[in-house]
Amino acid sequence: GILVRGTSLRRRAAPSEIPPAMSSSKVVEGEGGQQKVVLQHASGATAEVYLWGATLTSYKAPSGKESIFVSPAAIFDGKKAIRGGVPLVFPQFGQPDKAMPQHGIARINMWELGACTDTGDAMTATFTLQDNEDTRAKWPHAFQLEYVVELTEQALTMRLRITNSGDEPFAFHALLHTYFAVPDIADVLVEGLKGRSFEDKVAGGEPQEEAREQVDVPSYTDRIYLASEPGAKEVSILSKGTALYKSVNSATPNLGGRAHEDASSPCDVVLWNPFPEASPGDLPPPAFRGFVCVEPGLVGKFQDLAPKAAMELCQTIVPL
Repeated sequence: GILVRGTSLRRRAAPSEIPPAMSSSKVVEGEGGQQKVVLQHASGATAEVYLWGATLTSYKAPSGKESIFVSPAAIFDGKKAIRGGVPLVFPQFGQPDKAMPQHGIARINMWELGACTDTGDAMTATFTLQDNEDTRAKWPHAFQLEYVVELTEQALTMRLRITNSGDEPFAFHALLHTYFAVPDIADVLVEGLKGRSFEDKVAGGEPQEEAREQVDVPSYTDRIYLASEPGAKEVSILSKGTALYKSVNSATPNLGGRAHEDASSPCDVVLWNPFPEASPGDLPPPAFRGFVCVEPGLVGKFQDLAPKAAMELCQTIVPL
């Protein structure tokens, strides 16, 4: 436009020019005919979440840069868990109970979309899953899961709230199995884990202490960095020395229907990349090179949840 004393006289936009983004939330058909929710923030940031498993499969900053990795061979058939994105792990991590699917039942059920809200600062979508005949056949407990995805100009926040809706206590694991997109796993360093003890599943699970400021991922890696004290845990993911993401991970007990932010629980962090030897069929090499999983969880031990009590697991991703 022509500047007149600091005022821009805008000419009419040519058809090729993109108007400023409006915020919106909509349900569209995604891969395999599966329904997904698309959130678009006024800044241009976007997020996409499939109702199958409430699996987040995309988070783009206003620049358009993708933060989340999905396998090129991911299967979207409403039966298998989506490989990549942010699968929700509940009520078991791995498969200690062989009668239940690996990583539990949350990622292989159809969730319901609740409210979508737009405050101007934040776009929010809420997804819910409660026990049903299918889940009770695999895990005989009453539960309610609420998953809230919040998108702002700067960040994406995911909150998974687990409520024991039954009359008996139950023990559970929960985890956000986040696949961060990276240029090449060979160049990745993870900061913020120093001083934590970890179980190295590749080396037989013996607890070790992490002495390094920066942890590399040069080969098949599967570690649970155990939380020793409460409070949010900030982890940074770097590539060739440049920080790509900050991830803030926390867990909060929810007592009597009120989240007690000051009573946060220790939150474990899982670090995973399968390399070729542990890549499943829907993650054919060299796909492993394009991600690192940094996953907040309550997985070092089973958590006990009293009737009507709740627990919340949270991850905020800040692309840098």
